[in-house]
Amino acid sequence: MIEELSIQHVALIDQMRLQFLPGFNALTGETGAGKSVILKSLGLAIGERGSADLVQEGQSHAQSQIAFDLPDDHFTWDLLSQSNQVFDPSEPLIISRQISAGGRSRSDVNGQLMTLTQVKQVSEILIDIHGQHQHQSLFRKETHLNLLDQFANLLNDRSKIETEYNRILQIRRQIASLEQKLEKAKQEKELLEFQISELDQANLQSEEEETLEAQRRLLSNAESLFESTSQIYADLYKGGEAKASALDILKDAVRNLSKIGQMDQKLEKAHELLESALYEIEDIAFQIRDYNQEIEFNPIRLAEIEDRIDQLNRLKRKYGNTIEEIIAFHQSAKQKLEDVDTQSHQLGQLKKQLLVATDQTEELANALSVKRQRAAKKLDSLVEKELHTLGMKKAVFKVRWRQVDLSSNGIDEIEFLISINVGTELKPLTKIASGGEISRVMLAMKTVLAQTDQIPTLIFDEIDVGIGGHTANVVGKKLKELSQFRQVICITHLPQIACLADRHFRVDKQVRNIIVVIYCQMMIEPISDLIYLNLKFLLIIF
Repeated sequence: MIEELSIQHVALIDQMRLQFLPGFNALTGETGAGKSVILKSLGLAIGERGSADLVQEGQSHAQSQIAFDLPDDHFTWDLLSQSNQVFDPSEPLIISRQISAGGRSRSDVNGQLMTLTQVKQVSEILIDIHGQHQHQSLFRKETHLNLLDQFANLLNDRSKIETEYNRILQIRRQIASLEQKLEKAKQEKELLEFQISELDQANLQSEEEETLEAQRRLLSNAESLFESTSQIYADLYKGGEAKASALDILKDAVRNLSKIGQMDQKLEKAHELLESALYEIEDIAFQIRDYNQEIEFNPIRLAEIEDRIDQLNRLKRKYGNTIEEIIAFHQSAKQKLEDVDTQSHQLGQLKKQLLVATDQTEELANALSVKRQRAAKKLDSLVEKELHTLGMKKAVFKVRWRQVDLSSNGIDEIEFLISINVGTELKPLTKIASGGEISRVMLAMKTVLAQTDQIPTLIFDEIDVGIGGHTANVVGKKLKELSQFRQVICITHLPQIACLADRHFRVDKQVRNIIVVIYCQMMIEPISDLIYLNLKFLLIIF
């Protein structure tokens, strides 16, 4: 609820502080006394339009500030936390707005700078102003469904639909994402299949390139290798017509060294080493002979190897710098193609889930729609009854229902319609012209919705326009009843209404030092109808 309204340098108000009670608060005063300035100041704080014209002449700025008393667990604190700023729920909630003489505006909540949009979002769940102002929640069509659901205690039912609908949205997002991936994958699928087929046929091995290079070296140099090894074998073992082989020479040396060793044992060791070398060279000669005999002269195989190496080089230009990279690309392409098939299966499963989830949610929505239509008829009757007691005998109230596409709210679109006079068609609440009619319609609806509507403070302006006598008494009692559930602030001219207030403020405008000023005096003692009727408010004009 509003604990205090503080005004500074707004129009004719120099400084003013009004402390309100939780129940019924009334402001009275002659027409033109300044009540509208107070209400304008309040609207200024909660985000309504303001201009430099409101700044008191000679001052740098005007300021309006509202202090709210809210419990620690009030959902307003949760809303404020979404602004990524820190608020202490143990402190009062203070909304402040400044407008400079140059027209610049600044809003803050508990000293923290907020945008006007953020302030409006907060204030809309704290205050409802009914009258010739633009802060009426019931004038916003989007709030009507929520009010009907609160009235009929259907918020839990709607919460279930919201949960299921969010699941539908999640599945739709998954389907859209998969379809996008599949669309892109389908464009690549033909290429992937070609690449995989080409690499499958290539049948690459990780060390194949090194093996092929070695084979190519041997086959391309077979003639040179054969000639060289033949010459080496001849030099070591066979010799030739003009010269002896290395083994023949070594054999002669071994025999001569053996003879010398018989004469001098000092060369016995040398003899053994030379004899061992002879056997090793002989073994080498045989190895070279065997190698020479195995040399392959195969130009067909060489051509095959050359073709294979050329194929590998082409694949490296397309798929990777090394055989290992090409093999990795091959595996990746096969995985992508497999993913396409997997995603196609997943897409089919998700579409089945979507159908099931949609059917279940529509079933819940249809059941909720039936409950809403029953509740709407009940609300029609109750609001009309309240309107009649408030002096609007010919008023007709109707909840218009229309079925729409499934959403988180169900399948219903709700709008409140009203006809004030006999023979006039039902119109949206926004079409009501008179401020007094607006306030009484809102009072009727708030009376019906009082125990379900969550807005803690209701402000009624000009609720007594065009009424008096018995109807005024009824309006006053309705406001008093409503104040048991909500804080009520009412601007009125009627004693029948003002005398029921828990706190009563009298607004006057007087001349002080040739300056017109507005002041507000709290009337401390309760007043009766008779005393109120004899009150005289002073209006001084210079």
